[in-house]
Amino acid sequence: MSVECQNYKQFDFRQLTFGRLTIKLIECNFDKKINGLALTKFLKRKYKMRKLVLFGVFSLMVSSIRAQSSPFLLKDCIDYAWKNNLDVQQALLSERSVEIGERQSYTSLLPSLSASAGQHYQFGRTIDRFTNTFINQTLRSNNIGLNAGLTVFNGFQNYNNIKQQQTLRKVSAENIENIKNQVAINVSSAYLLVIQSVEQVKNAEMQVQTTLQNIIRAQKMVDAGVADLTVLLTQKAQLANEELAIINANAQYNNAILSLKMLMQYPFSDPFELLMPANIQTLMAQTGTADDIYRAAVSKLPQVRAAVLQKEAADIQIRVSKSLWSPTVSLYGSVSTVFSENAREITGVNINGTQVIGVTQNGNENVVQPVYSFQTKTIDFNKQLRDNIGQSAGISLSWNLFNGFQSQNQIAKSKINSQVSELNLKRVENSLMNEINLAYNNYLAATQRYAATTKSVEAQQNNLNYIQKRYEAGATNVFELTQAKNNYSMATSNEIQAKYEVVFRALIIEFYKGNPIAL
Repeated sequence: MSVECQNYKQFDFRQLTFGRLTIKLIECNFDKKINGLALTKFLKRKYKMRKLVLFGVFSLMVSSIRAQSSPFLLKDCIDYAWKNNLDVQQALLSERSVEIGERQSYTSLLPSLSASAGQHYQFGRTIDRFTNTFINQTLRSNNIGLNAGLTVFNGFQNYNNIKQQQTLRKVSAENIENIKNQVAINVSSAYLLVIQSVEQVKNAEMQVQTTLQNIIRAQKMVDAGVADLTVLLTQKAQLANEELAIINANAQYNNAILSLKMLMQYPFSDPFELLMPANIQTLMAQTGTADDIYRAAVSKLPQVRAAVLQKEAADIQIRVSKSLWSPTVSLYGSVSTVFSENAREITGVNINGTQVIGVTQNGNENVVQPVYSFQTKTIDFNKQLRDNIGQSAGISLSWNLFNGFQSQNQIAKSKINSQVSELNLKRVENSLMNEINLAYNNYLAATQRYAATTKSVEAQQNNLNYIQKRYEAGATNVFELTQAKNNYSMATSNEIQAKYEVVFRALIIEFYKGNPIAL
């Protein structure tokens, strides 16, 4: 930007940064012999540029990325956080572990089946199982078996375990919903802080526009000789302060965006655009009492349902512990076979002479018999497995009559856990009642603050308009005008903060009612 001015002393370069947008302003410091017409044209051009830039600063920051990402409403931010937030992902993994435990509880109703196989070596003196005689040699044998069992009755322990695991899975699901609700509240707070920061930037922009107009008016008064240079310098100092306010407001906006991205697990370097909510005023006009809200919340909020389910699971555990006193009836069966190197079969016979085995009673003659030698070989492996198959089946009854009072102690512990879970349920309900009353009181206080700040803005606006007219008529000084302008700016900033506090408190009330958080 170039400015035609005469008798200037120096150029003052200033740079303002708004997100991705950088604005360089060039101001002239003039002496008293200034060309008023040239300065007026410069300020008008500067004012138009500022008005265009400051009015559209938020849109310009995101216009370059509009084609790259879709704009987010609060609901979109929450949905994105639910898919990517680390706490939610960890809770989902925990739920999967609980689901595996539930499936495992069903398998206790199925029969057990096991197979075994082994190779054995026998050394030294032992009994040959095939000849039932003592031998002293190394033998190799193989055993193969198949065993099956089924628990028919054990005091309904398996059935109660299944019910308990089902209840714990429901508890896990409610815990996930509770975590998602907390994430939604945190994201809502960060989202509203971003929207609030945008309005603070706009408020700061409006103050700069007004001050620019006052600078033009002050310069004309200095040129006309009806005011000294103090008036102009004061307005320029006011402009510098308001430019700093824009920078601070923009920094607050950038920090709010970073906080929101962190909660959503959104990549920090990726473009991000928010849509301004359209139903803020409707949300701010909530009705109902704390008791009404509690009655709606106690049956809908997941932390209460989880506590109720925890109590049910503890009661089921008592029944599981009592089943330790019951007898256990089981069916069993097995099939087994064996192979041994000592199991042999005859393959040939030879007669190797005779031998005397005795004498006759009358003739005293020798009694002889042939002497045989046999050729043998180990019976084939597969044949031995077929020939040596054995089966067994039966039913068994076991009853633990005394186990060192372990069953009694287990039952006593289960009853204590049930009482603890009941106290925890009452604690959750009491905590919920306290939270709702606190949230309701905060909402009422926020609405009162918002009403007070709205009245303050109206009063400060009227005062600023009055001081402005008096200033233009020369009835008051620039310092009084600056003070009135600062008061109006502060009142507007307070109103913005109060408005979004009401919105956030109203969202909390909707959350306790069991309604989804959305704008």
